[in-house]
Amino acid sequence: MWVITVFDKKDVRIFEYASKNEATEAMLKFKKHAVLTYTK
Repeated sequence: MWVITVFDKKDVRIFEYASKNEATEAMLKFKKHAVLTYTK
């Protein structure tokens, strides 16, 4: 599972994706303060 963690001031949002391509495309929508990670 691919996970995008977005840090926005005091909030943290987490989005889960099944494929790397899907997660990579989603990362393009976040301007900054986002991390893409992989977990089992």
